Amino acid sequence: MEDLNSLSGVLFYISALFAIAIPLLSGRVGETIFQYASIFFVLMVVLHSISQGVSSFYFLPRAERERRKQLLSNSLGVPLTHSQTNNYYNNEREVGLERLSANLMENSFFGKCLCAAMLKSERIKVVFYSLLLLFSLLSRDSDLGVILVLTQTFFAGGILLGWVKLEILRMKNERVYSSLYSLHLNQNGPFNINESAILLDEFAEYECAKSSASIKLSSKVFHKLNSSLTEEWESIKRTVGL
Repeated sequence: MEDLNSLSGVLFYISALFAIAIPLLSGRVGETIFQYASIFFVLMVVLHSISQGVSSFYFLPRAERERRKQLLSNSLGVPLTHSQTNNYYNNEREVGLERLSANLMENSFFGKCLCAAMLKSERIKVVFYSLLLLFSLLSRDSDLGVILVLTQTFFAGGILLGWVKLEILRMKNERVYSSLYSLHLNQNGPFNINESAILLDEFAEYECAKSSASIKLSSKVFHKLNSSLTEEWESIKRTVGL
């Protein structure tokens, strides 16, 4: 999954580079070189589309479905899947809705922190492309083909949309985490019917946010921050009595 996303990113930037270069090469190189460059550009666009489609419609939904089964299996003590999570969830609650709530709170905590870390580079990318596009529009010497490619790359190529989806996913994770934090902070004994309803509503909200965003959080960022986030999570557990 991670390798496919990386490949898709490489193909996207190669396509964008050739899309800018081809209008500039027109009339400046031989006809044969120009034709080969055009064919290579079309090939990169097709491969990028295929990799995006396979990732979005097959691998990501499959991974999310398995993750959801593991979450429910660990929380409720029901083997919905044969694959097990080893030391993934860090709480000592008994199986049941209380453990589901703790696991969901842990997921949303890590999710909002990972989104915030990933957004640092995404925001820089959006600002860079925005300034590049603005400069191209304001410059009288800019080639129209270059402007069209930059516009398509920014608005239709996933740069702007990817940033917006990641921002929304971060906000949804923060909202779920805040709601569950308050729920645990005010909890006295086993969940009553109202608290159970709130939990299930937050579970549905969390899963809907993950599904609509269709974003695979970076494993590289997770491994980098895992130690510090685990320490912070331990502190949160003590505060709310998990």
